[in-house]
Amino acid sequence: MSEVKISPMERRTIAALDSANPFATPVRPPQTLDGRPLPKKEAVVADIPAPIPVIEPQPESQPESQPESEPALEKKKAKKAKATLEEAPVPQAEEFVNPVSQSHNADGMPSYRCEFAGRDIFVGLSWYKTSNPVTTMALVAMALDFGKDKIRFDLVMGDSMIYHSRNKIAHKFLETDAKWLFMLDDDMIPSIGRSGWYRSWVPDARGASDQALSRGVLHRLIGAGKTLVGAAYFGRQEGGKLACSDQSLAADARGYADKVVPVDWIGTGCLMIHRKVFEAIREKYPELVSSDPEMPFDYFLPLGNGNGEDVSFCKRAKAAGHQTYIDLGIPVKHVGYKTY
Repeated sequence: MSEVKISPMERRTIAALDSANPFATPVRPPQTLDGRPLPKKEAVVADIPAPIPVIEPQPESQPESQPESEPALEKKKAKKAKATLEEAPVPQAEEFVNPVSQSHNADGMPSYRCEFAGRDIFVGLSWYKTSNPVTTMALVAMALDFGKDKIRFDLVMGDSMIYHSRNKIAHKFLETDAKWLFMLDDDMIPSIGRSGWYRSWVPDARGASDQALSRGVLHRLIGAGKTLVGAAYFGRQEGGKLACSDQSLAADARGYADKVVPVDWIGTGCLMIHRKVFEAIREKYPELVSSDPEMPFDYFLPLGNGNGEDVSFCKRAKAAGHQTYIDLGIPVKHVGYKTY
């Protein structure tokens, strides 16, 4: 039997197939802002990170006032009963342990361990026609990091009415037993815990610290311990506004401040929603039942008067007992003519 001859090119192909990095993609080591490499002991992140600081709203002190008349009290009581969108949220648990633990090796590569049994993370994509390729690669990384036993993906495509698309995704999510719906738009690039990767593909983020770029979006948003929390991002144009109700937070968002704060509403482009929010809205607003089998409930129906689906959803969520929060510490870029 003659010996099988293997060409040099075939040998290189076989070696590449056996390699963990077949395309020899360079992985940048963690660096400081001035380009110096971090010592190894600084590059390793603990398995269980410190809790994310959460700034809770403080009750305003009320000045002493004279007793009101009986008719005035009755009028105020009736007005309060009608203002369902202004009801106080149900307090959430103070103690929370992130069920997703994140660690990094000395080369800055992340690893995740999920302390839940099933596929509790549902990534819902409300896309119209196309997607930014770097967004797609970020989703591939999430799938590989968490594995098919912990995460699932679904897509609604081709519906030009964005609130229809989001309602359809919510319906698909609620048909599963997943706990968290993570919505990501087709023009968003979230941090996936790889600082070198993010700097390579998102030039606008090259000035960010390794600490910020080492934060993974799923680990971070679930770890906030809130039922409705989204990442901070800006409009996709020069001087674009922060996609939330409080523009005073813009400077903290640009500096990736390590904190989570309450807001009246937040953009839905990179948003984590616990299934409890949808259940509470259904109970609070039974009139929003729809006859469309693909979206049997109008969770994101715009309220009108300039309120889009994002503002409307957050207002309903708050009236149903779920405060909206924004995470200022997770890098997320919005793709337009460049990233913003």
